[in-house]
Amino acid sequence: MADRLRVGLVGTGWVAHQHAAGIRAVAGDLAEVVAACDPREDALAEFCDRHGVPARFATAGELVRSGEVDVVALLTPPAVRDEVLDPAFERGLHVLVEKPFATSGARAVRYVAKAEQAGVTLAVGQNFRWFPEHVWLHERTARPDAGEPTYLEARSFQDRRQEPGVWRARESRLEMAIYSIHLIDRLRWHARRAPVSVSALTRRAPGSDLPGEQLSTMVVAFEGDLVGHLTSTWLARGLPVQELRVDTTTGSFVAAREQPMAGEAVGRAEVAGAAEEVAFPDDGPVTHAVASYGSSWRELALAVREGRESAHSGRDNLATMGIMEAAYLSAARGGAAVTVAEALAHG
Repeated sequence: MADRLRVGLVGTGWVAHQHAAGIRAVAGDLAEVVAACDPREDALAEFCDRHGVPARFATAGELVRSGEVDVVALLTPPAVRDEVLDPAFERGLHVLVEKPFATSGARAVRYVAKAEQAGVTLAVGQNFRWFPEHVWLHERTARPDAGEPTYLEARSFQDRRQEPGVWRARESRLEMAIYSIHLIDRLRWHARRAPVSVSALTRRAPGSDLPGEQLSTMVVAFEGDLVGHLTSTWLARGLPVQELRVDTTTGSFVAAREQPMAGEAVGRAEVAGAAEEVAFPDDGPVTHAVASYGSSWRELALAVREGRESAHSGRDNLATMGIMEAAYLSAARGGAAVTVAEALAHG
């Protein structure tokens, strides 16, 4: 392996530009994008020309077999997994896969086992952990004066209409698999405890002809009697909110912004009657969103270099996948509680 990880991107859509910009801005000393693949010739050429990517392939198989890369970034819709992950593991390539990293709980468990058997790093693109207000929240609630968590609540209200014809508009798993998976990951990351069971409901917009849900709400039971509540909707036509609250035995803590990936964010705390507030402007040369993708890559590259598990490893992400799978099963059963253990054996 070269001094810098040689990265190959599978897929050159919108998110590929975020990954390439993030690597360049935050992890450029540790990794570089050297290859990309996409069956759409025009999209591939435009992406590679814009980002100076030399190696170009029409298929993922060609990229994986090329010998040009050390790590594959799988940036395609969830249905495209087996045909890329299995060959990559067999060739000893590290992988970062966009969320959700499997189409079922059982497949997620299988991918983790295969990566570990191959001795490679499997990381999941849960870049939302690295937005600055959540880095602050995670560090602030770890301090001795923060006490023990008693309740967590994540709320997301956005107007996110799906245009006909795009791949997401055809998905039977929509809001939760595309977006709430980020919020689920944050919820369990801040909880610092293993999830046990989930009760959930999902809804579509009145009159919608989309097959997938646009609203998800769930209650997550964690070990130690900790409770988490999450509501996320794409049907809020105004007053956008992105907020996560942690209540503890000594105080309350909030990370918030209006828009999911842009604009100023804020962290607030009140501990033993003393108020704290810190602002995170989003007006620098590297946006919060791009920095989050870059921080995810930096963690992966450091984990590979240091021979350790990454913070956003596939094994770590099994808890996130377990919550999402349990939520879908619960919603299908009218909100009945489903254990994470059952969800990870499903499918």
